[in-house]
Amino acid sequence: MSDPDLRERNIDAIFAVFDIDADGVITSDDMTALGTRVCEQLHMTGSPAAAAIQDGYVSWWEQLRADCDADGDGRISRAEFAAAMLSGGGDPQAYFSQQAARPISLIVDAMDADGDGFIEQAEYVAAFRAAPGMDAQVVQAAFARLDADGDGRVSREELMAGVAHLFLSSDQAHPGTGILGQA
Repeated sequence: MSDPDLRERNIDAIFAVFDIDADGVITSDDMTALGTRVCEQLHMTGSPAAAAIQDGYVSWWEQLRADCDADGDGRISRAEFAAAMLSGGGDPQAYFSQQAARPISLIVDAMDADGDGFIEQAEYVAAFRAAPGMDAQVVQAAFARLDADGDGRVSREELMAGVAHLFLSSDQAHPGTGILGQA
């Protein structure tokens, strides 16, 4: 079932995750802090994988700044972020693939702590502790939606598809649209 406002709500929720200090703008410091928190929650600080994630967040910030900072003040407002994410440069899928897929892929790989190709519920929950203000029930419910067969794990591909739906879809039937509790 399509909900025309769902994608906007999810973009707002993504903005809130990125705005670590909750001051109403995303800055380089927010993205660096988020990368640090992700690495801490996944107990990988100081590892080569953590360095790759940190570098991914720095690159992601640079791309966000180039694409979203319409007034050039080095800060991205909620309106600037929403405008860029919703328009996606005319092709939201391509925009997502170019901008977000690589850093998200690094995080998903890091979430798979045992390297078995699947993210178990405990690994998923640990990663989402990095997001400020995430309700534990929302995280659990999102995992349950992503875990279509109920075996207590999601494949790397399922999680990547879910995150893409979070950024791109207005269809409540897509399990990823509920990752941040908006569906």
